[in-house]
Amino acid sequence: MVVKSKATEVSVYRNSVSVTRVGSVSLPAGRSTIFIQGMSKTAKNDSFSVKFPTEIHAVNIQVVSYEETGEDLESEKIAKELSELNYNVETYSMLIDLRKKNGDFSSRKDISVEDQEKYLESLPEKLFGLRETINKIIDEKEKVSEKLKDAEAEEEKPLIMVELECEKEGEYPFILQYQETSGSWEPKYEVRFTGEGNPLDVYMKAKIMQSSGEDWKQVKVTLYTGNPSASQSIPSLPSVKLSIYEPPVERARGKGAMMDMAMVGGGQMMAAAASPMMGMNMMNMAMMQTAQATVSEEETMTAFELPDLRDLLSDTDGNIANLQSFKVDAKYNSLCIPCVKDTSFLTATITSADWPLPAANASIYLKEVFAGNVYVNPDSEEETFILSLGQDERLSVIRKELPCKTQDVFLKNQKKKSHEYAIKITNKSSESIKVLLKDTIPVSTDKTITVDATELSGGVINEENGVISWEVEVAAKSSEEIKLAYTITWPKDKQINRSTDYV
Repeated sequence: MVVKSKATEVSVYRNSVSVTRVGSVSLPAGRSTIFIQGMSKTAKNDSFSVKFPTEIHAVNIQVVSYEETGEDLESEKIAKELSELNYNVETYSMLIDLRKKNGDFSSRKDISVEDQEKYLESLPEKLFGLRETINKIIDEKEKVSEKLKDAEAEEEKPLIMVELECEKEGEYPFILQYQETSGSWEPKYEVRFTGEGNPLDVYMKAKIMQSSGEDWKQVKVTLYTGNPSASQSIPSLPSVKLSIYEPPVERARGKGAMMDMAMVGGGQMMAAAASPMMGMNMMNMAMMQTAQATVSEEETMTAFELPDLRDLLSDTDGNIANLQSFKVDAKYNSLCIPCVKDTSFLTATITSADWPLPAANASIYLKEVFAGNVYVNPDSEEETFILSLGQDERLSVIRKELPCKTQDVFLKNQKKKSHEYAIKITNKSSESIKVLLKDTIPVSTDKTITVDATELSGGVINEENGVISWEVEVAAKSSEEIKLAYTITWPKDKQINRSTDYV
């Protein structure tokens, strides 16, 4: 006996899904065998469990194919029904052709003109009736074809064969659980900037995917941050061996970009591709609020229980769910790195501990205007990280290199080269702007090469990587100028090799 089950609850992990299905079966007293439907072709066959009331005893449980049940195939019954419908369409089509043929009286002399006229007058109505009947059959064919497709897909799925012993005849419920390999979810954020002095509004959402081939309708959904399919084996402790390292000969790299805007100092920041929407009158509109998940801390992971029952459709671009929202304090600056790019970026410096969420993509909104997408990845080893909120077009930055000066130091048999830069920041807006300016000077990795900063204009230098930071406030409709100068001294008979590291 084949019995059906219905999905009622799914637990979605980052790379798998645990599905819970329920059903009931009418059992006679004594021993009987049932075949439970419900598992998908992408389910892990060794992961299932079946639960019955305590008065039911399972003798044997295993995964089988539909052919092994000995039951008549539902698809064969439906295929016969479809064949009959095809025959009916063919028969009515022949009737239409026959009536049209009988309406040709050109070679017949035994029918009066009056009878011919009667036949021809009634012919359109009869043809219309036949055509209408064919259309109804065709509509029915489409429905039956879908039933056939569903039945064939169902018969390709594995079944759970259960041999049971039942003391008393009756209707008994059961639960089927298994692991599904074709489901997953990933976090996604919306970060909304409402103005300087205000915290960032962060909305955590989930994109849920599944391709089991079955739509899970009106099921309870819980999302887990972990992945039960990951290896749980305890790692081995390796021994550490030391040896002398012979460094390879450094080759001079071509002059190119010193660093990308995707990484700035110790904080990580993806440059938002600013593409603001056309201005619109928002009136008193507010973002639609939806129910959020119930959050609980499990032993090894965090669980998000979604409110209400929901549909998780198979093979879609993703089912979106709201998980939680919170506010996070941030220090806002306009970041300028003119030695790399003359564009300024509005940034938020956030304490890593205030963002206790996994790394994920985020959509950035500046006062309801979409500013771009970034990847948020707070580094737990750093106290803070920098988040880009999009390009800041209120500022213009010009970095000008002044003529270099090279001279010989005769007494020490050395050469000295002086570099000097002028950086001008202009605020085009009607409000003052706090600016975080970054630049860099070379760092010597050879004791015979000396780099001396001769002018920093109050900037703070990181001696390890040569990055200089200035925090300046540029008044409205005004400019600030920063000067940077340094010298490089090296043996006169040597050449300097330049290489670039991203910092």
